[in-house]
Amino acid sequence: MKIGRWFLTIAFVVLAGLSFSGCAGSSTGDQRMARYRPDGSQRRPWEWAYATASPAAPVADPTSSTNSTGTYVVPTPMPDEYAGVGEELRRGDGIVVYLKNIPRPEDIREEVDAVGAVTLPLIGKIHVTGMTTTQAEDAIKKAYIDGGFYRKIDVIVVADAGSYYVRGEVKRPGSFPISGDVTLVQAITTAGGYTDFARRTKVKVRRGQEDKTFDADRIEDGKDPDPLIKANDTIIVPRRWM
Repeated sequence: MKIGRWFLTIAFVVLAGLSFSGCAGSSTGDQRMARYRPDGSQRRPWEWAYATASPAAPVADPTSSTNSTGTYVVPTPMPDEYAGVGEELRRGDGIVVYLKNIPRPEDIREEVDAVGAVTLPLIGKIHVTGMTTTQAEDAIKKAYIDGGFYRKIDVIVVADAGSYYVRGEVKRPGSFPISGDVTLVQAITTAGGYTDFARRTKVKVRRGQEDKTFDADRIEDGKDPDPLIKANDTIIVPRRWM
């Protein structure tokens, strides 16, 4: 009997120890596993860092007319050299009409005819006499859109301040309207640039009865100033001899 009681006592102590160890182990295990359990928002631990990080700033769309707050952004205006000067047009006036933001942009030089109209591609004659250049822009734009030729078009009308002429070894010799300040190098570029036979060091500018010779290579290298071209000037690019 004593042996049996002693055996039962030992067994009870062992079982009690195991039970206590199991509880402690379970508590420790729960603490360890807690690191891998979802939080109240059902986010797993490896998602916490991403969920709490600051959201990236939105990237601005350069083609959008609104900013990230939905506020309208004024589009960038056209360059000054294309701005309509707003003067009233009369019969015989020369104008340059710039058609932009269409599949094939065009720059058209026209003269207001005897009935006060100019002739433009697709829309034909349109009356502009008595209008400012700004009013003419609106009328031409309306004609293109109302006629169904374009859904969107930008029109700029500039009063022609005169023309200059480019002759000789350039790719597109002819007369060209002056719009704003035009330099010698710009004028030659407008005429298509030089041919392979151009003598660039002896370019002449004829103004009235006077000729001046310029070295276009030195001008383009920044060694000489680029002279301004005036109305009725004639630029002559001579041919070089092999």
